[in-house]
Amino acid sequence: MIKLIASDMDGTLLKDNKEMDDEIDSVLEELKKKQIHFVAASGRQRNSLEKLFEKHLKDVTIVAENGAYVVHNGKELYASCMSEELIALVLEQLYQLENIGILLCGKKYSYTNSVALYENLRSPKFHYNIVLVENFSDVKEDIIKISLSDTSAKGASDYSFPLLEKALTGKVEIAVSGFDCVDIVNKGVSKGTAIEALQKMWNITPEETMAFGDNYNDVQMLQKAKYSFAMKRADDGVKQYANYIAGDNNENAVIEEIKKSIIEVKK
Repeated sequence: MIKLIASDMDGTLLKDNKEMDDEIDSVLEELKKKQIHFVAASGRQRNSLEKLFEKHLKDVTIVAENGAYVVHNGKELYASCMSEELIALVLEQLYQLENIGILLCGKKYSYTNSVALYENLRSPKFHYNIVLVENFSDVKEDIIKISLSDTSAKGASDYSFPLLEKALTGKVEIAVSGFDCVDIVNKGVSKGTAIEALQKMWNITPEETMAFGDNYNDVQMLQKAKYSFAMKRADDGVKQYANYIAGDNNENAVIEEIKKSIIEVKK
């Protein structure tokens, strides 16, 4: 019996236009009746995720910033803040790269010196609380994640990620996420560790867990669920970690799988 469902957002539960189908409302209501926990697990900021689920905040657990920030029923359960030394080390490596935008992510706000990144993330597509800064040294909030947006010709997988992985291996968790982005958090932090902590808190096993994802930052989360689904358009490298393949995110594949596996069962 499924007791926990965790889903990535961009490229998974969200369509390419960054919207969810209205049917998510009735699905979440059914899961609540069945006492099944729903977890929105994303590289996105807490505010962005809460905006998406503003009608269901008491019923949706937020795993934001790739597992670095976990919120349940409006209360912080966990936050993994990066040390000043680690932030300086990561920024030193990022400054050596070309054609990237840098984002420092705190609990309340994200900070960037890129106008393009600022305008994109503050748009209705993302609803970020974001601040445009001249120098990252001006940021006073604790930082829980550092991201970069790679606009190079090669993209994140072939340019920024391998260079950063080589320079920072063993010091941080680093993964490619959507839109040619690379996310960097403290060592030992991931969507997978966040889901594992929730499983322990709620006394739920991987055999009672369903998870959906489409990118490499979802891999550890997929490994925590027996019913793990990679999306149809996910890379083969992601699909190898999933036990099942879901359909297209633009065709509401996550909602359809939940309905088929849980809501429509034994009606």
